[in-house]
Amino acid sequence: MLYLDTSAFLKLYIRELGSEQVQAMVVRQSEPLPVWEILEMELGNALHLKVFRGELDADEAVHQYSLFRQRQAKGFYFVPEIRRAQLMADFRELSERTPRIGCWTMDILHVACAMQLGAQSFLTFDRRQRELAELTESFTVPDLT
Repeated sequence: MLYLDTSAFLKLYIRELGSEQVQAMVVRQSEPLPVWEILEMELGNALHLKVFRGELDADEAVHQYSLFRQRQAKGFYFVPEIRRAQLMADFRELSERTPRIGCWTMDILHVACAMQLGAQSFLTFDRRQRELAELTESFTVPDLT
């Protein structure tokens, strides 16, 4: 299973540096991508932030979110079963690395979720999150930078 954090998932909808890499990796796998509630919320907010920053037209943001919903309905994505108690336990353990790495809460939650789901690969464009994911030794973490 391939797990995309928000920085990678957004590149499926917004043409940015690295979009082609993410597309190629997603196309090579046969199973749907896990998209839990947090990732869906972050996608919506990331599109809104692009509008705020003047990087995206509001109508285009609505269109891209609609495209996400269409793909979701077609089975490109699935909502994974998350065991919240295990997620929090993994979060607490991973957060012990924050003083050295400097991870944000959402970075840690994404890595903890990917661990729980048994992902084989973790895609991110965030340097600190990549370092945290690599330290878990739970999955491959391609260097996309």
